Amino acid sequence: MGRKLKLGATLCAALLAGSAFGAQAAAPAGGAPAGPPRQPAPKQLQLVKDNIYRANNGNWWSLVVVTKDGIIIADPINPTHAAWLKNELATRFPGKPVKYVIYSHSHWDHIEGGAVFADTAQFVAQEGVLKNLDGRYPHMPGDMIDRNNDGQIELEDIMVPTNAHPGICGMSEAFFKGKDKDGDGKITPGDFYDRVPKPTITYSERMTLTLGGETLQLIFPGKNHADDGTVIYFPAEKVVYSTDFPADALVGQSMRSLPSACGAFDEHPMSEWIKSYKTIEALDFDILAQGHGAVMFKKQDVTEGREYFEYLRDQVSGAMSKGMSLDEMRRTLMLEPYKGWAFYERLRVMNIEAAYNNLRTYK
Repeated sequence: MGRKLKLGATLCAALLAGSAFGAQAAAPAGGAPAGPPRQPAPKQLQLVKDNIYRANNGNWWSLVVVTKDGIIIADPINPTHAAWLKNELATRFPGKPVKYVIYSHSHWDHIEGGAVFADTAQFVAQEGVLKNLDGRYPHMPGDMIDRNNDGQIELEDIMVPTNAHPGICGMSEAFFKGKDKDGDGKITPGDFYDRVPKPTITYSERMTLTLGGETLQLIFPGKNHADDGTVIYFPAEKVVYSTDFPADALVGQSMRSLPSACGAFDEHPMSEWIKSYKTIEALDFDILAQGHGAVMFKKQDVTEGREYFEYLRDQVSGAMSKGMSLDEMRRTLMLEPYKGWAFYERLRVMNIEAAYNNLRTYK
């Protein structure tokens, strides 16, 4: 993966705050010290619309679609959550096996629980997921890149971004040690993914999946937080589901939150991010049910996110064209229209740094 984007800013505070691997609450906007660990939200099977549900593990959400011929799940999250969900579905919908498990993208914190459903399900994903699970260093969130290009994950790969932006990028040392089973200071890609079922059905740009009279479309929106993401679209119900984009794990009640930007926007061009927003905007939907966020969102939320990216791009590229240094941009680009957004005080400068490095890298 290389070292090409070293000054990136933010990913997901909640990777440290509420994931399967961390319990410590992230520091709040403005950089104040973190308080005591937050209690995870009680598990629930939340109705989205008709036969579509979400099931949560803290601020991580699976999607559940119940049909007359079986069940479709997107994002099994982790084994503990998947086991709870399997039991919950068997109790509430007896006689309906899980026929398909869809991976929204390859990042481990959303798909590790897949094996729980391997007795009945086929696994579906965008074709890039197979590449990320093939034993090479995968695309990783949080600026956790292969810093010495040895194909393995070392403590430095995790802790450099963590120490640079605590509570925002990277992961904890405890997380690393939990994965480094033999204590040799290295984690192979297989340590992450050997127990994750690989997709048996893949697609490139778009695919239609039908089960028990329910039709859904799988759409690759472009590269954003991940390089192998899937947006799930239910045209009849006018519902969309996706994960980590456009709502990252910082998002709770409102999408008006400065975006995560570790690794200068996860090593993907800002133009790809904007394209991804537009792909979702082009769909005819009323409800955006995300893999993060406690509430449902609307198309207007997607539009506002895309407008922020365009504004940030224009502000930074305009300053670059004037010969302004990055230090000058940090001091003078105040992103005024977004002062009221969550994490503004903490992430304004980090977003500017990410945009600057992104625009220098991707011409």
